[in-house]
Amino acid sequence: MAKREPFDLTGPTNINLLEACTIGVVAAIGAVLLKDGVGFLGAWRIAGVDYANANFGQGHFLFLPLVGLLGGTIAGALIQYVAPEATGSGIPQVKAAIMGVPQDLGLRTAAVKLISCVVALGSGLSMGREGPTVQLSAALSAKASELIRSSPKHRAQLIAAGAGAGLAAAFNAPLAGALFVLEELIGRISGFTVGTAVVACFMAAVLSRLVAVHS
Repeated sequence: MAKREPFDLTGPTNINLLEACTIGVVAAIGAVLLKDGVGFLGAWRIAGVDYANANFGQGHFLFLPLVGLLGGTIAGALIQYVAPEATGSGIPQVKAAIMGVPQDLGLRTAAVKLISCVVALGSGLSMGREGPTVQLSAALSAKASELIRSSPKHRAQLIAAGAGAGLAAAFNAPLAGALFVLEELIGRISGFTVGTAVVACFMAAVLSRLVAVHS
């Protein structure tokens, strides 16, 4: 595929508070769903261990490996056959999208990233949720920026702000989310970028606190 021209990352100094708040809310929803989904499935896995210990005697040692195998198979099949763009940690894909390299950041990517990560992490596989949270929130923010008809030249900042807002919501760290946007994703500072990132990250952190995500 031909490389597109990079997004305009300078932008205006005036921010649209409604756009920034919308991105923060959307990113927070994705981050909270991922965190709570992993917690729910992980609790089910631990309960399954207790059940296996009580009912299967020495055979209980097979339970956790089988759960991990099943979870890994489901997650791998989803990524392999439904959304290959959801592979990896997700942060390089988001950075590439911001710089103008064609990437599929949409609802399909978000759904597969969410389900596959919940299944993989919930079944006990060793991985972190930082990268998946970034890609999930960025994908949801990219779709939201289309629905609210944001200017194409502003979309990069909104996608980046959404990725940072996802981190802010998942780990109760709004300042870290905003700095992640400026240092890791955008790599430069403008009034629009700083304002959008800060508003989106604090909105996401507040929303996550309201639904009792206290990392």
